[in-house]
Amino acid sequence: MKKIAFFGGSGGLGSQVIKFLDQYDVNSISSTSVNFTREHDISNYFFKNPDTDIVVIFSNYNYNSFAHKYNSNDPELSKQIDINIKGVTECVNRALKDMRNKEYGRIILASSITVDRNVIGTSIYAATKAYYENLVKTIALENASKGITANCIQLGYMDGGLTYTLPDKFIKNTINNIPAKRLGTPKEIANTIDFLINNEYINGATIKLTGGL
Repeated sequence: MKKIAFFGGSGGLGSQVIKFLDQYDVNSISSTSVNFTREHDISNYFFKNPDTDIVVIFSNYNYNSFAHKYNSNDPELSKQIDINIKGVTECVNRALKDMRNKEYGRIILASSITVDRNVIGTSIYAATKAYYENLVKTIALENASKGITANCIQLGYMDGGLTYTLPDKFIKNTINNIPAKRLGTPKEIANTIDFLINNEYINGATIKLTGGL
């Protein structure tokens, strides 16, 4: 049974997705047990779990603000960069070392529809997600010969997680604009993860799970 390290799998959308990945040995990892702002937490996890086959990263931090309101010392700006960029990069870097040694691995990152559909107040968050979509392309080039794939799932509006925090009126208007006329489901995310795990020829790609948006 392949082993998944699912970062961000203990709460919100991640915990719902994991329920549909019972064909794998899934280790659900919270931000309290592995804090992406602490390099030691990440290296220590992989030191203790060198047999990890698949890394799924749903961990992220979002703070809504107009771009002109940030400054270089803004803690909310730093936190998004520290978690979404530095932390995710360190996690991927550490996982790749073990995967290259055993010549097998899967990296799956959760991107966001905000990369392609601009939303007021999400400039920094969207930029970090765009970073993932470009990062996997280079990882694919560098590691395909070692049996490793790296891909993104661009998540649209899903029936779970942060969507529950949005106003009902916004959700209804959003659904009306989605060609599928509904929110995506955790099971559909899990199915996409399973598909990417079992298809080695998809590499460096971003799968858009957005209902047609």
